[in-house]
Amino acid sequence: MIDDFTREELRSGLTSYVQKITMPDRRAGHNMYKCPLCGSGNNDRRDSDGAFSITPDGKAWKCFSCNQGGDIFTLISLHEGITDFLEQAKRAAEVTGVRLDLSPRRPSAKEDFSNLNEPKEAPQEPIKGKYKEYIKRCQAAASKTNYFTERGFTPETVKRFSLGYDEQARVIVIPYDKDGSYYLTRSTEGKTFRKPKSKDAGIEPIYNKQALYIDDKPCFVCESPIDAISLMSISDGSYRAIALGGTGHRKLIDQVTKEKPSCMLILSFDTDDPGQKATENAAEDLREKGIPFIVANYTLEAYPENARKDPNDLLRGNQAQLAADIKESIEEAERLANAEKIALLEAHYANSAAARLESFNQGIKTEKYIPTGFSELDKELDGGLYNGLYILGAISSMGKTTLLLQMADQIASGGNDILYFSLEMAATELISKSLSRISFMKCNGNTQNAKTGRGITTASRYSHYSQEEKALIALSIDTYKEYAHNIIIYEGMGNIGVDQIKQAVTEHIALTGKTPVVFIDYLQILAPYDMRATDKQNTDKAVLELKRLSRDYKTPVVALSSFNRDNYTSEANMSAFKESGAIEYGSDVLIALQAQGMKPGYGKTDQKYNVDLVKKCKRSAERSIEAVILKNRNGKTGGKVGFIYYSLFNCFNQDYGFVQEEMPDIDDEDDFLPPFENAG
Repeated sequence: MIDDFTREELRSGLTSYVQKITMPDRRAGHNMYKCPLCGSGNNDRRDSDGAFSITPDGKAWKCFSCNQGGDIFTLISLHEGITDFLEQAKRAAEVTGVRLDLSPRRPSAKEDFSNLNEPKEAPQEPIKGKYKEYIKRCQAAASKTNYFTERGFTPETVKRFSLGYDEQARVIVIPYDKDGSYYLTRSTEGKTFRKPKSKDAGIEPIYNKQALYIDDKPCFVCESPIDAISLMSISDGSYRAIALGGTGHRKLIDQVTKEKPSCMLILSFDTDDPGQKATENAAEDLREKGIPFIVANYTLEAYPENARKDPNDLLRGNQAQLAADIKESIEEAERLANAEKIALLEAHYANSAAARLESFNQGIKTEKYIPTGFSELDKELDGGLYNGLYILGAISSMGKTTLLLQMADQIASGGNDILYFSLEMAATELISKSLSRISFMKCNGNTQNAKTGRGITTASRYSHYSQEEKALIALSIDTYKEYAHNIIIYEGMGNIGVDQIKQAVTEHIALTGKTPVVFIDYLQILAPYDMRATDKQNTDKAVLELKRLSRDYKTPVVALSSFNRDNYTSEANMSAFKESGAIEYGSDVLIALQAQGMKPGYGKTDQKYNVDLVKKCKRSAERSIEAVILKNRNGKTGGKVGFIYYSLFNCFNQDYGFVQEEMPDIDDEDDFLPPFENAG
């Protein structure tokens, strides 16, 4: 027979078993694996992620592909074809390191094993004081057996650990605490341990569990309480040890996961094969969880051959050698613990201002800004673009793509490399816009000769052009060639995301040794991180990753953003940026384009005025546009820069006749809010 506690211990080894027969599938999520039964997740297609899941308590599994499920016994049966429950239990014990104490008797006809794989009720915690009187009576009878002497325990050790003897049952009694909540018995005629009935006593706790949390002194981890007592009996109380009640290490892992120990662990399982298997399993899981430990190293050749299995054997075989081995293990654990503390302390202070001062000074030497080519805008930005995330937003027809492209051209003409990600327009459209602008700027105000984008790309029109017009186009192309090699254009339509942008930046640096300025047109049509997420969630994620890109590569990242429709009726503000709160908080600089003269839009009169102003602006070939600095993390905000946007020729010129309105003194951020938002 297998008692309820052992069955639960075996069921807790499900994760260990699964990890031995299949692989986790990180694409599908935490606690998801490639199914060892149906094979889900065993190819690279995204729609074939592993569907095999383990429940949070680690005791049950289900595959959502083949719809199979159960516990470790069910899985062993399905995977290995073992149908007998006792054979399943033996296989589970072999894999998980649990030691079985199988009764030789056969189950009676009344016993039914058909429901052994069904979930059991959660085991109850031991009840405080339940066995106090029984333990006390057994303590009084401790001198009536010579078992303790044979085990190498002195009367002082027996008294110190409150050991007792049940004369009638002929078992020694090992209490687990001073409250009498739980005890273990061991036959004086063999090595058989007996626990109180599970339903009567509750789940077996870790023996001397508090030793994990008393202080930072190393603590031995043993199989049985007898072994733990053997190690602790060597000292006057300075040595610490716990016992797990067998080779099942899951109890230890569950405990240290629930509450991290304050000390270094010393694994001291038995030296036989099951004990060594338990050591390997425990070591693997402790490493994964970052719990510091070492493995006890006993000088086995110094002990009699028949006394080399467990710490109690070592105690009886050569107490002086055991004392020396314990001391050596503790010194090694303390040395490693101190080294870890020093490493953690160094890592902790690596983030101090003093430690960062050297890199800060180095950063001052290498910090630079890149002028945008618009002198008035550069004044508002304290010189130009710095490392960081810049987001430029506007409603449609305000020329945001044109301004972004012109800024990229002007920066490229200064010798800087540009990576321009165009997610809506083709590269030919962008080039034609640049050539159109150059033709306008080269014609000295004679717009009759300047050409629109289509005027440059439509071959049939060239037969009607004068020699002067054709020369102007040729001059524009030659001018563009001077810096065009600095501009790398990536086209995309929903298939370029932040990961592809990062990869392109990395490759550019590797190939050229130069860090490029990144331009993105535009934010809302980047490929989503997660097709199941909302637009807002995907935009938020994109903003945070672009900010990280600018920080990691120490370069400006400039992205366009849509505005919501409310901004046809009110002046630009931070709430105008679509689908994302991360735009407002994650960006370093927010710039909005709007028609010059927009009013706050608090009332219907202002709102009607704004609508008419926007319509008038859009109808004009020469549009009066202003750029408003809504946010500047490291500079002043509220500044405005005037432009004349020549929409036919894709050109922004600074409006030197523009008069910036005087901004009111702001003492409180709430003063920015319109009256109805600030009410109450």
